[in-house]
Amino acid sequence: MFLVFLSIYIAVLLGIGLYLSRRQRSETDFWLAGRELGPISIGLAAASAWTTASALLLATGLFLLFGIGSIWIWVFPNIAGLAIIAAISGRIKNIPALTQPELMEIRYDPMIRAPVALAVTIMMVLFSVTDFIGFKLVLGTFFGIEPVFAIAIMAISVALYVGVGGFRAVVWTDMIQYALLAGLAAYVAYMALDLSADMDISIITASSMLGADWWDIFSLGGILGALVFIVALVPGWVAEQDPWQKVWAARDDPSAKRGLLLGAALLALVYIFCLLSAIGLSVIYPRPSGEVEAEMLYLRIISDNVPGWLLGLLTIGFAAASMSCTDTFATSGASCLSRDLIQRYLWPTATVKEMLVVNRILIVIMVFLSAFIALNVESIMDAVIIATVIGTTSYFFPIIGGLYWKRATKWGAMAALVVGGGTQILLISYEQFWLKEPLDSISPYLVEHGVLVGLSLSALFFLGASLATRQAEDIRLAPFFPDIAERVFEGSTPGMDRTSPIYQRISTKIEEKPAGERIHLRLAIDYSPAREEKEHANLIWKPFVESLKESNSIWFTPTGSHVAYRLSQADMLACVKMVHGSTRQIWLDADPKGESIERQRDELVVAYQEIERVLAEIGLAASPRR
Repeated sequence: MFLVFLSIYIAVLLGIGLYLSRRQRSETDFWLAGRELGPISIGLAAASAWTTASALLLATGLFLLFGIGSIWIWVFPNIAGLAIIAAISGRIKNIPALTQPELMEIRYDPMIRAPVALAVTIMMVLFSVTDFIGFKLVLGTFFGIEPVFAIAIMAISVALYVGVGGFRAVVWTDMIQYALLAGLAAYVAYMALDLSADMDISIITASSMLGADWWDIFSLGGILGALVFIVALVPGWVAEQDPWQKVWAARDDPSAKRGLLLGAALLALVYIFCLLSAIGLSVIYPRPSGEVEAEMLYLRIISDNVPGWLLGLLTIGFAAASMSCTDTFATSGASCLSRDLIQRYLWPTATVKEMLVVNRILIVIMVFLSAFIALNVESIMDAVIIATVIGTTSYFFPIIGGLYWKRATKWGAMAALVVGGGTQILLISYEQFWLKEPLDSISPYLVEHGVLVGLSLSALFFLGASLATRQAEDIRLAPFFPDIAERVFEGSTPGMDRTSPIYQRISTKIEEKPAGERIHLRLAIDYSPAREEKEHANLIWKPFVESLKESNSIWFTPTGSHVAYRLSQADMLACVKMVHGSTRQIWLDADPKGESIERQRDELVVAYQEIERVLAEIGLAASPRR
């Protein structure tokens, strides 16, 4: 029955991926769903992406072991992380990045991009590993399926529908997957409480039997202990890339804010079900003595009490929970490999269509790399926490500081990355290979692999190196700080005769697509040899971009020559962006707010004319295409 349900489920996911693949015209379409997501899809996708099969087991197990006080280890950091990202989404949304490393290069310098991309990729791989671990435990417990086959089922399924459909497929399948995993969590909670009621123990009685310590929210070290966990873990969730991608994928800032807050609420709902499950399990089974035993009780109650056909259906809920996270983490990590390493440094001349092929290949590689690691790792908690603390100590201060502090410099960011992240890796290595027991056995302040040490050093070096070095140039600060933008872009509004034949010829070819408070504008430019004797003339992208910048100082390449901005205003999302779309096409895009759409149409016409002149200098003729 499970295999039948799984086949139907995978067929539905693949069908969604194939259907949505038709809407992929650019990397923005592939990685950010064309920046068209509304609050409901963002909320369901955010909650689904942070509710793994492992999370259901882990949260319930922590409640069983430590009581309500365990919320500071897992539940609160997750919910608070989404809420904080919602609060800062306005700053994030207006930067036209596809990844966090790209945003940091816009803010700081090219040298910062590759190290951050590597840190994010490592985090995403480790997070994905936890989903494979949870899925292999589920199939092994319920059906005796060998880990290698369980992991292969999941890896092939995710690679198929995400590789085909991109981020749109991730979001749409996540919406289905949240319904399945939330239904699973609700059913297990109901079953646990119902079975305890059959033993003549009500939920109130069961709750009182757990004791006052179990219900003490500060049982793990008091208020200070809770603060230690918050400081150690919440920055890691805030700095995690995948919810930032949902902000960039939102159609506007209100959609991003509401979506992430909805995601936090939906996440809390699932963890309430886990709490109720733990109360019921404490009556039905003896209290567990360790983490793995506590986690396995969640699976045991299902296998002990559910008929075969329902077991197969519930297992699809676990599959949904696992795949909903793996697809998100694989997409997020692969975007860094593709956008921030391959396209930025190894193949900057690639067209958008060529990169779409690379993107699909990299998603498959990410999925199978995580699957391979999962075959050799058993602890859910360790993989999650190690991934979190590496991100926390590496780039939390550089990325958040860059959004809000003008004096943050590239040297401060690099110092935080090297010292904070390097210290954390050394601490984890010492703990795992030398000490061979948790660092908090030495001191309670070394909780969670000594993350407070790495985080403190990261903050200290970020502040110190930034204050000791020169502030970034205004052109890099302008998109982040309105007062600087006002000075930099004063008087840059174009003046156009909208009645002229030239204006009409170009502007009528501009595509418009509403998306919330913004309008997507797109103009495709065909280019070809201007004369027959130059029929083999071709466009060499990097020299062309450099010529365009020399002829028109308003063009800027803050993230490499593969994408150029006509930086005429502080709202970079509204600025004209130029990419090499295909072998014979240049693509211009802009996402202005509704009230400035006419101005931005003028900007696109001006951009076209500037590009046309440079193409003519190298023997190529331009023509607008709809």
